[in-house]
Amino acid sequence: MKTRPLPPLPGDELDPAESGGDICVQACSDDPQVAFHAIRNLARIGRGTVAMRWSQLGFGRTATTSRSQDTPRNLMGMKDGTANIRAEDVEDMEKVVWVGTEGPAWLRGGTYMVSRRIRMLLEVWDRASLQDQERTIGRHKYSGAPLGRQDEFEPLPLDAQENGHPVIPVDSHVRLASAKENSGARILRRGYSFTDGVDESLGELEAGLFFICFQRNPAKQFVPIQQRLGQIDALNEYIKHVGSALFAVPPGAKPGGYVGEGLFG
Repeated sequence: MKTRPLPPLPGDELDPAESGGDICVQACSDDPQVAFHAIRNLARIGRGTVAMRWSQLGFGRTATTSRSQDTPRNLMGMKDGTANIRAEDVEDMEKVVWVGTEGPAWLRGGTYMVSRRIRMLLEVWDRASLQDQERTIGRHKYSGAPLGRQDEFEPLPLDAQENGHPVIPVDSHVRLASAKENSGARILRRGYSFTDGVDESLGELEAGLFFICFQRNPAKQFVPIQQRLGQIDALNEYIKHVGSALFAVPPGAKPGGYVGEGLFG
């Protein structure tokens, strides 16, 4: 399998200064200062060989990745990541996330990471009615349940009709992102919220979702899902994709080894 850069996607407004790159380093910690200094020291060690292209500080979670976690809310106040794959879903992780024999030997057991810096137009979102917000997403805001249902974890009623119209709107985010609408394609989401002050040119918050996802084949998973979302997703009225990158993530290090040993060893 040969992986190419992500193609241009519908709705992209990418800033080259916040996109691409050769090496990705993600540092996670309960204390943001720890993550900050981890990245700072790696950059210091690499000075003269590597240069920082861009960075993003995120906080919280915007998806559930374990059954021990409650579903978080994003900056729009919506529960996010209800249908995400969990670490306990071993079969799904093998099928969706980890690169198999189709990939190069050094990447087998690893994965591909897509990052997208998605700015949320929160001032515009806040002016929308609760009903419009819920129809845009396809879920009730407070419970997180699919429209027309009571429990957050009930299956999406994609075939249900009410007064001759789909209960889950045809342009709603959850419908367009669902595996059923994408020939079974799924991804593992593991993103964060971000806020970077105020956009002085617009007088609006510079905030949103630092979307991160993992999959074994971006061309067959992330790309078709995002192409569908970028074309008719009602959420596009409230967001802008301003940064994008794709990285190969080698499998974990073996005792006494190092990450990427199969590539460099």
